[in-house]
Amino acid sequence: MSEPLFQSLEDAVVVAETNLLDTQVAVETLRNELDQFTRLHQIQLGPLYGRLDELDALTAETEAAMTGDPEAIRRAVQARAKVAGEDPLLFPGDDAPDGETGAAGADGEASRPPREKTAEPGAESAAESDGPVRPSKTAQRLYRELARRSHPDLVQDPAEIARRHAFITRVNAAYEKDDLAALQKLSEEWSLAASGPAPDAPQREMWLRNRLIWLRAKQAELALERQTLMENPMADVLAAYQYDSLTALRSISEQLYTAIQERETLLNALIGS
Repeated sequence: MSEPLFQSLEDAVVVAETNLLDTQVAVETLRNELDQFTRLHQIQLGPLYGRLDELDALTAETEAAMTGDPEAIRRAVQARAKVAGEDPLLFPGDDAPDGETGAAGADGEASRPPREKTAEPGAESAAESDGPVRPSKTAQRLYRELARRSHPDLVQDPAEIARRHAFITRVNAAYEKDDLAALQKLSEEWSLAASGPAPDAPQREMWLRNRLIWLRAKQAELALERQTLMENPMADVLAAYQYDSLTALRSISEQLYTAIQERETLLNALIGS
């Protein structure tokens, strides 16, 4: 192979490595943000959704008791089953109850994800003080640098993969906590070992070709993984607030409090009539 073509192949491998690592950082960051937002959404907003469901059930039961209408009774049974976390009784032609699909209701109420299991007693109080940890720009830079140097996806030797997996696990833990000191220590700890045959070795060209194929395949896998994460209903909610968890939680909670007040007003009017 001529020198220009050989250099072009070297450059293509460098570009593929950079793209792979950029995608890896993006996927890890997105997964971390979604995990945290989903947990905090359940802890902080779960009780508000529960209060809405209870008010809906009370309103439906009041209407059923006042009218005796079979349709009203059916709605009351479904609403109470929803509060109990049971599958509401569906009649032929019925759709799933509002709120169970994550879509916004007709009244504009904030959308919710599918119902999750109630946390163990005491779990909410223990986690209420937790806030979303969005890694700082400095942490992202350090993480990116460490990933470029040490990520397991960059090697194929089993022993080296195992060593890098152990190391990158520590890197991920420090990144999730936005622990700059730990990331800096890990950066100092890691020593980059040369990979692949020497630049002037005869087998270098074949190694570069095989590596380029492998890197592009890994890039495709990560792109699919990111697409799967983006299909999570919570990703849509978070994206609507530019991935700002605090703003999202605050805005949704305000909508829920407004909806609760409206439900309470309606229920009080029914009881007083």
